[in-house]
Amino acid sequence: MAENPSLKDVAEKWLLSIEVPEVVVDENGNMVSVENTEAIRRQTWDQYESIVHNLIAPDLGALKVKEITTSTCDRFLRSLVKNGKGHTNARLAKTVLKQIMSYAVRHDLYVWGNPVVEVDRLRKPRKKPVGLSESTVMEVREAVRNWGLEPGRFGPRPSSVLADVVDVLLGTGARIGEVLAIRFEDIDLSGDVGKIAITGTLVEPRRGPKYRQDLLKNPGSERIIPVPGFVVDVLVRRIAESPAKNAAGALFWSRRGTYMQASSVRRQLRAALDAAGIENAQLITPHAFRRTVATLLAREVEDKAAASMLGHADLTMTHAAYIERLKEVDDYTAVLGGLAPKPRS
Repeated sequence: MAENPSLKDVAEKWLLSIEVPEVVVDENGNMVSVENTEAIRRQTWDQYESIVHNLIAPDLGALKVKEITTSTCDRFLRSLVKNGKGHTNARLAKTVLKQIMSYAVRHDLYVWGNPVVEVDRLRKPRKKPVGLSESTVMEVREAVRNWGLEPGRFGPRPSSVLADVVDVLLGTGARIGEVLAIRFEDIDLSGDVGKIAITGTLVEPRRGPKYRQDLLKNPGSERIIPVPGFVVDVLVRRIAESPAKNAAGALFWSRRGTYMQASSVRRQLRAALDAAGIENAQLITPHAFRRTVATLLAREVEDKAAASMLGHADLTMTHAAYIERLKEVDDYTAVLGGLAPKPRS
């Protein structure tokens, strides 16, 4: 490499230096094995590459690496936040840029210490988690059940799969990838209460096949969820309707007999909500159902119930990102009674 290469060249060399595990996937879309489990996950590398190509390279890529200063990094990262949006991209870009410059330091391409280390903290305003109201949930259910039945629409009658996915999301509080990774072998209908074991998730890498992996987002978040009757109805019907080509035994199978993908569900959900004319449809995502479940359990049972349902090891994440909190004031009605209007004499 040249003595003073461009930041883009250094970034590409850094990406190539990262060891990415080779995932072996069977014909049913299941991860069979992964070489070098100590390496980062493929989806993490994909995210790094996206940040380099879409954010860092267009703005800083042409600069020589020795021209990169703390003020340069600081200005760039803060430029990613516009109109109160972009904090997540800025945070990820800071992580990636820091690693690129560490690579430059290790290879004697930059000798003044990592300039990203001194960048001021990118403070993200705390976002209040918002669950869906009961009326909105009813609207969404109506929209996904009627999707494709609009007047003037041609083509085959849509199946109930989108409505079924929404029901399972609402009945489990699971992530969309976890729901779509459910197999018949993960379902237990033998007792008085139906149960689903959450043991894997779907991965959609930018390159290579999409697959189900037996690793969840957080270690130790495998769980068995007792499900309500409306979810049991979905399970019984889909087990009965499963085609012979569903070799994966997926609860939500694709036309090819593998797992249905989250990107497909997101597209269908948006189309259904837009067709129904639901207000603020862009805010109603599969993850919104997860927040709705957490909020309901926290209000009606306790916060620990929400954390357990979502597979969180502690309450910190549940409180910060999932439970819509209404502050309850102590009962001061006896005192406030002193302000009651006096009877007229």
